[in-house]
Amino acid sequence: MTINISEILANPSVIKEFKVEPEFDVLDLKQGSYPISQKNPFILTVSNAKGKLHIKGDTEIRLMIPCDRCLDEVEHTFPVHVDCRVNSDKESDGIGDVSEADISNSDNDDDYSFVDGCILDVDKLVRDEIVVALPTKVLCSEDCKGLCSVCGTNLNHGSCTCDRSVGDPRMAAIQDIFRDFNA
Repeated sequence: MTINISEILANPSVIKEFKVEPEFDVLDLKQGSYPISQKNPFILTVSNAKGKLHIKGDTEIRLMIPCDRCLDEVEHTFPVHVDCRVNSDKESDGIGDVSEADISNSDNDDDYSFVDGCILDVDKLVRDEIVVALPTKVLCSEDCKGLCSVCGTNLNHGSCTCDRSVGDPRMAAIQDIFRDFNA
């Protein structure tokens, strides 16, 4: 979803509220695609004060993320809290420049590419907030048994008869000799 913010950029005293809802149904990333199970419309407040575009809003989005052990999908809720200031000066290149006072250690304008000229891309803004909040590990439960390393059976749903004993890899050459001797 995109919003035309030209009126706000032209008049610093204007504060506008927009009822928005992200239009994407799947969060596509390099490591995978995560379907969205729930997204709610929310109010996004946009104002222009002293050459800074202030964007503020809160919502929640639920994603279906696979468990890191058994690959069952887990519903994970992400609170999305947007509160950012973007340089709105006319002489900028149109890609939301951010001053060092607003975001420390930020020299990359691509981090704030959700503002392009007079257009605010809500989907990019929300997507960026979710990506930052993605957990490093997702488990369906703390005692998840995972998958069988031999046959791939989900051990939470049942067991298998595979021999999952792990031998000492240093003894692999000797075990091969015994197998050849017995054959």
